[in-house]
Amino acid sequence: MKQIRIFRRYDESHPPSFVEIEKWLLDVNDILEFDLFRSEGKFSEKILFWSKNTIIDTEIKTEIDQMRALYIRQSDLPLYNLFVDKIVQAVARNEHIPIIKKAAVIYRQASVILDEMFENPEELENVPKSKKVVNTFVDTIFSDSYAIESMIKITAYDYYTHTHSINVCIYSLSLGSFLELNAITLEELGMSALLHDLGKSRVDSKITNKKGHLTDSEFEEMKHHPLYGHTIALKIGIRDNRILDGIRHHHEKLDGSGYPDGLMGKNITLFARIIGVCDVFDAISTKRSYKDSMSSYDTLMLMKKTMQHHLDMEIVDAFIRMQQHDDILSAV
Repeated sequence: MKQIRIFRRYDESHPPSFVEIEKWLLDVNDILEFDLFRSEGKFSEKILFWSKNTIIDTEIKTEIDQMRALYIRQSDLPLYNLFVDKIVQAVARNEHIPIIKKAAVIYRQASVILDEMFENPEELENVPKSKKVVNTFVDTIFSDSYAIESMIKITAYDYYTHTHSINVCIYSLSLGSFLELNAITLEELGMSALLHDLGKSRVDSKITNKKGHLTDSEFEEMKHHPLYGHTIALKIGIRDNRILDGIRHHHEKLDGSGYPDGLMGKNITLFARIIGVCDVFDAISTKRSYKDSMSSYDTLMLMKKTMQHHLDMEIVDAFIRMQQHDDILSAV
C-alpha cells in the first residue's frame, strides 16, 4: 500500500527545537524510529517530511538524497542516537559506503559516548562504551587503506574537551598504526588516548570552558586533571598499566618540568609520549575562542623548534613522516 504523507506545520508561538541529522545514514528498508522534517521558506520553517514507523523504500530514499538537510525534534535525539548506535558496526564493515562517510558516523558515535562519559565519568559502563569506540576505529583502520586519511579529515576544527579527546584518539591510533603497533596494543593506546582528559570532568567548568587564557591559579587547578583521570579510570575498573600511565602522564616533559609526577626522559612511557605529542598537536592546530587555528605544517614546525626538551622528537618526526607518507594532514 502506498504510504500517505501528511504535511504538518507547527504553531510558531510554540515551536519545538530541531537538530539536523546525517541524512545519508538513512537507507532502504530502514524503519524510521522518529519523525523526519525538512526545512522550508525564508525562516526555515520545519515541515513533517515522513512520520515515525515509515519504512524507507527506494522512492523515499531518492527524495531523502535530494534534500539539502533533514531534521528531527531535539526530544527525539536519544532515539536517533540509538539508531546510529545500531547501524555503526554495519556501516564500518560495509565496503559499499565511502570511507569518509564511515569515518563521519564513527566520529559522531564517539562524540555521543564522550558526552555521556563526561556527564557521568564514574559509571562502570564507560569502559565497554570506550572499548566499542576504539575497537571500531581500529577495525576501520585495518579494513581500509584510506581510513586514517578520512578519519583525520573529519576531526573537529574547534577545540572542545570532548572533541579534543576524540581527535587525540584518532591521531594516536593513526600514529600507532604508522609505527606498526599490533592491534591489541593499538586498542590499549586508543583507550588511553580517548580517556586521557576524563579528569577534566572534575575541574570547575568555569575553568574548562573559559574563553581565554587561564590565570596562574586556574592553571594550577587544571594541572590536577591527569591525577583526577587516573583515579576515575581505576574507579571504573581499568587495570591495564599502559592505559593508566597514558592517562596520568600525558603532560610529563622530557626535562622533568611536566606534571603531575615530574618524570624525565625514558621514565615517560611510549603511550604517554605518543598521547603527549598528539595532545599538543591538536591543542595548537584547532581553533579556540582566543586564537585562530594553525596549519598542520606550522604546528609541527613550532613543536620542532620550541619543544625539543618537552616532547619526544622521534615521535614528532614519526608524525611528520606519517604526514609525508600519506599526505593526510595537508588539508587539516
